[in-house]
Amino acid sequence: MLRKSLLFLVTLIVISPWLLVLSASFNQSEPEWIAAIKRKTDEILKSFDAKTSEKVNNAERQYKNIPHNLFLSDEFTSSEYHDDVDMELNFDQTVDDNHNNDWDLLIFTQQWPATTCYHWREQDKNHVCKLPNIKEFWTIHGIWPTKLGHMGPSFCNKTANFDINALQDIMERMNLFWPDIDGEESPQDHWLWKHEWLKHGTCAATLDQLNNEIKYFDQGLKWRENYLISNILRDSNIHPDSNNTVVALHTALIKGLGKNPSIHCLYDGKNDISYLADIRICFNKSLELVDCDGVLRDATSIDYPGGTVITNCHISQAVHYPSLVPGRHIVNERKWKFPIVNLYKLIQFIMWFTL
Repeated sequence: MLRKSLLFLVTLIVISPWLLVLSASFNQSEPEWIAAIKRKTDEILKSFDAKTSEKVNNAERQYKNIPHNLFLSDEFTSSEYHDDVDMELNFDQTVDDNHNNDWDLLIFTQQWPATTCYHWREQDKNHVCKLPNIKEFWTIHGIWPTKLGHMGPSFCNKTANFDINALQDIMERMNLFWPDIDGEESPQDHWLWKHEWLKHGTCAATLDQLNNEIKYFDQGLKWRENYLISNILRDSNIHPDSNNTVVALHTALIKGLGKNPSIHCLYDGKNDISYLADIRICFNKSLELVDCDGVLRDATSIDYPGGTVITNCHISQAVHYPSLVPGRHIVNERKWKFPIVNLYKLIQFIMWFTL
């Protein structure tokens, strides 16, 4: 069968110039009614293409407003834990200068450890990660006070210190549910917790409910228990090692939360793959779950027929939810597909051009 197909293809390629000449001769004596049908068909196709193109372009314009670095979160660069330096994100948005420490919402972020580790492995293939042993186990990244339309505030108390002893009563749960995935650091250093408290906790501390370390971190543990992402996705039959559209993820989260979250991806430009990275949900100053609408933080709002999704993921591209830390073998697996696609396009082109 393959031999016959190849023989047909070679024959088609060889005779295609003659078919073009023959087609041209037919076109010279083409009846007017055929020409009229072609003109009308072209008009319809152009009209359809214009409407479709407008919708696609609108979505693409929203998508292109997001800076597509390898990894978009301003929280995931492990060196930032150490240096307390924010990533420079090229957004067209107002960045809080810390003169105004007011904020509107708390963003509670749960991260998918396999994707976090993949990011660090891409930076350094020898990087070591500390991953949970439990299947479908999302971990806490942080609670981030955020002013609508702004990034931040952050580091609201420059004189604050981090006291690990204040967390002794919840230390066991912190190690399990709020671990530092960065395996390069000593567990005794507690870089992630220190970073989250000094950068974000000092701003959340304007609330009496979060005005010290134990209250701040314990609230995160409670929120994870009440709004566990793995359970919410599982209820909609979304499990690791699957590919899902952003709309499918959004629908599942809306079903489980009743509020609009923010969905974030890591985009691997080398392989053209988006990986599910973290899910962010929002709370008001009364610690009530609310929509994340109006939150900027490296995402954009995209309307679709079923609602509005807040994301940095490509709205029309599948998002991979990896069960393991992705490996480099993906590049080799994908290479063989492109010649087949190009061959198929060549056959389509020749058949269309010779009609």
